Amino acid sequence: MTLNMLNILWLAKSEYPAGSSLTPHKHDYYQIYYVISGEGDFIVGNESVKMGRGMYLFTRPNDIHGISSTRDVDGNPLRMLEVKYVVFDNELEESLNQIPIVCQGTDNIEEMLALVFKEGIDTLPWYLEIATHTFIAVLYYMIRFQKIELSTNPKKSKVVDQIKENIQENYRNEISLDHLAKFVGHSKNYICKTFKENTSMTINLYLNKVRIDKAAELLLNTDYDVAEIGREVGYNNIFHFIKTFKKIVGTSPGNFRKNELTGNALVSSKVKAIATIPTQQTRHDI
Repeated sequence: MTLNMLNILWLAKSEYPAGSSLTPHKHDYYQIYYVISGEGDFIVGNESVKMGRGMYLFTRPNDIHGISSTRDVDGNPLRMLEVKYVVFDNELEESLNQIPIVCQGTDNIEEMLALVFKEGIDTLPWYLEIATHTFIAVLYYMIRFQKIELSTNPKKSKVVDQIKENIQENYRNEISLDHLAKFVGHSKNYICKTFKENTSMTINLYLNKVRIDKAAELLLNTDYDVAEIGREVGYNNIFHFIKTFKKIVGTSPGNFRKNELTGNALVSSKVKAIATIPTQQTRHDI
């Protein structure tokens, strides 16, 4: 696995207000649009496909794609992590060309893409190596997931969906494994194992991610203080809330609010953040 396998041309965390569009187009490089909030009607060739949270568009060179319309979901506009890149490794390229243009993502793929983006923004020592190697791992995860997707047990997938839905509706309240097990009609061991196998994360981590996502929205859109926001999303202990927020977001709630609202944060829900990663390999127009 080396930098010679591919070249990342461009990274962005983009935001499309409701009613936005993207003119259908094609280009001579690969591109991934990973949806992290909202939804849109994506143009794929001559067809239109609705895509929402956790789905991604995987375009190959000369694939026609665009967006005819976008919509907010739960008050959030269409936001995406985007990567433009070229591939130099023939074996990798052959496998990538088997991936459908519209795909269902996974939590670990999204988390790794976020890390790639963060490396491009921070440009700390070895950022190019870390970003490139991590992105190569993302692509292999995509290849693997598409190969096993059809063999996924529908019963297990239903259990995972039920758990996610219950958490999203009740994240403000105390949610125990006993409660979730009773809700889906399976043992605690079964739901923990099934959830981890299907999402690559624990139920507790998923619950915390849902709560912290909601907290971030409140930090930007309300005047509530940090303690109030913590309680609003299910944390009765402010120190636990701050520790969890920092672990997931990478900074404290106070710093997050300050940086976002002053426009200092490139990784922003309001500002279109773009990071161009320079390399010594051949560049393409972006």
